[in-house]
Amino acid sequence: MKNIIIEWAPFTVANGVDDATLIATSEALQNQFLSKQRGFIKRELLKGKDNQWVDVVYWNSKEDAEQAVKNAGDNPVCHRYFQLMVAADHGDPGAGVTHFEQIKVWE
Repeated sequence: MKNIIIEWAPFTVANGVDDATLIATSEALQNQFLSKQRGFIKRELLKGKDNQWVDVVYWNSKEDAEQAVKNAGDNPVCHRYFQLMVAADHGDPGAGVTHFEQIKVWE
């Protein structure tokens, strides 16, 4: 059995972008892109202090996660979301994204 892959994508929100705008754009990303990707399980949006955020996405396989990153490069909904971030590389949606293999879960 393959272990779940967890995508860790931290980012900083650009100046002037409020939480409501980020969340609405994040919803569009979820509904129009991520939920339609092969192997997608679930996603969490985390907020820290000083405009620090993290998208945590759960995938069935590393291949599914990597393909979704490639697909994001040509997707206008993804581009709108990335525009809200500081120093996001719009030509490389995988920049700053790390994939981890889930080894053990305690609940």
